[in-house]
Amino acid sequence: MKKLICIWGFFIVLILSGSAILQQSGVVEARIIVENVVNSLMTPLSVDCKTVNVDYGSQTVAAGEGWGFTVVASEVDPSVECVFKDGDHAVKTVEIWNYARSGYSDVPWYNCDSSCTWEVKEDGFYYLSQETGNYKLYSSW
Repeated sequence: MKKLICIWGFFIVLILSGSAILQQSGVVEARIIVENVVNSLMTPLSVDCKTVNVDYGSQTVAAGEGWGFTVVASEVDPSVECVFKDGDHAVKTVEIWNYARSGYSDVPWYNCDSSCTWEVKEDGFYYLSQETGNYKLYSSW
């Protein structure tokens, strides 16, 4: 438990100071994105997300539950990939955010400014559209 509290404490300091430090250095501009994964399957879902520099570890999300984490993304740590696995499906790797592609209208799932929500269903992976407020299919299993 102490280790978990220590990790979260470090993570919060990183979030609060990371953007300011990176912007002051003039090297890169950081964006803070909250990623949410909702498990709409009937079974637990294993989720393992990481960026180039940060591994968020493997999480087991119970059926009907969700898990969220915060990413400080920049040109030096530009994308977030998650590996999903449940008992009935093969392993699937999905890029759920990309700094370089954010803001492009032809890539709507990257357009979340501060929070992205993903829903995993039996037929695939859905993102919550910022424009419509509805989930749209991104990728099949």
